[in-house]
Amino acid sequence: MGSLDAKLSDLVLSSDSPVVGPKSASALRAFASEPEPPLAERDQVDVMIGKLAMATAQPKVSDAEAGERLNLYWRALGDIPLIDLRQAFDHLLRTATFLPTPAEVRKAALGYAGKRLYAKSRARYLAWKHDVEWRPEGETVNPEELRALLAQTRFTASDPS
Repeated sequence: MGSLDAKLSDLVLSSDSPVVGPKSASALRAFASEPEPPLAERDQVDVMIGKLAMATAQPKVSDAEAGERLNLYWRALGDIPLIDLRQAFDHLLRTATFLPTPAEVRKAALGYAGKRLYAKSRARYLAWKHDVEWRPEGETVNPEELRALLAQTRFTASDPS
């Protein structure tokens, strides 16, 4: 997921809800506050649909009808971020036998958008959980002090008086 390292990407897409440390919480907050990606532009949608049309089976149409079809695709897809449309395009390019309808392209793109938005929501939740539940670790004990404390505890435990 974008600016997250692999471990945090896996975490936001999992159902695990550990209390993360300060560095992870900071990275999750930064990821969650990233702006939404830009919407696709008309020429980008036209190119993607044109390439899908070349790669899939479809009936021959006139130039006027092809132009109207592109208008319909634009009306259906113009409000979707380019990154989600590109992922849908790559998926459909590998799987579609026939030119997908605008609704089919939209459904595929919104599936990728949903995953991206879910990851941002999980990142906000995990950062919030850090704010509510995280406690700094206690003082560390010098190993020599620890040995002395353990020796004293053993001595006290063995001497009941």
